[in-house]
Amino acid sequence: MAAKELINVIRPIVAISTYITFTALAMYEHPECHEELMHGDNNYFEMFVQEVRRYYPFTPFLGARVHKDFVWNQYEFKKGVLVLLDVYGMNHDSQIWSDPDEFRPGRFKEQKDRTFSFIPQGGGDPGKGHRCPGEGITIEMMKASINFLVNKVDFEVPEQDLTYSLSRIPTLPESGFIMKNIRKKL
Repeated sequence: MAAKELINVIRPIVAISTYITFTALAMYEHPECHEELMHGDNNYFEMFVQEVRRYYPFTPFLGARVHKDFVWNQYEFKKGVLVLLDVYGMNHDSQIWSDPDEFRPGRFKEQKDRTFSFIPQGGGDPGKGHRCPGEGITIEMMKASINFLVNKVDFEVPEQDLTYSLSRIPTLPESGFIMKNIRKKL
């Protein structure tokens, strides 16, 4: 029981730190968003965070074993079979998202029911299905990180390898995200 609870403490820390790394990467790769972020508008912070969670792959896929035979959309799932959910693919599916390979926070301006079409931390209603119960905390921590990185400090990003592999979980840029000459804004 103690080990399980320890994992429940560590897991959200890994998730949040990974998403904060991708938030910093998004700010670096999409400087056109910087001006909006400097104004500290909570609505824009929310849109930016949601787009980071959609665009960047915290986890490219999730795996599970089928516990009981069932049929879904005319496809038979047999007990014991390993199935993979293509999280990255769904978050980049052109049938769900217009211009899915473009980083556009404005796509989240309209509130749509994305219970099963936007699944960076699971799908469904957190009260009824499997969606990460720490999702709200993750989003708020990402917004706080944006505010800190944009409005509280200045820094430089040295040359580094910011590519990431869709075969790793969690996914991170090869170099992490290195900053130098970090100083408090006056």
